[in-house]
Amino acid sequence: MEQMTKSEQVEAVSFDQNGNVVVNKETSMSKKLVARRAIEAHLEKKRLEQDLEAYSFE
Repeated sequence: MEQMTKSEQVEAVSFDQNGNVVVNKETSMSKKLVARRAIEAHLEKKRLEQDLEAYSFE
């Protein structure tokens, strides 16, 4: 299996400054896999936000 160099490793899904999911359309991954990663990232973000709300900082 080929290994990717650091310059070739591009994230398919990331978040912008406002917390929105951003999909890299120039990735070589299949569209289904990119969509799945975007959904997983969104669900992970929601879970982390709920966990953060569960803690009291007072």
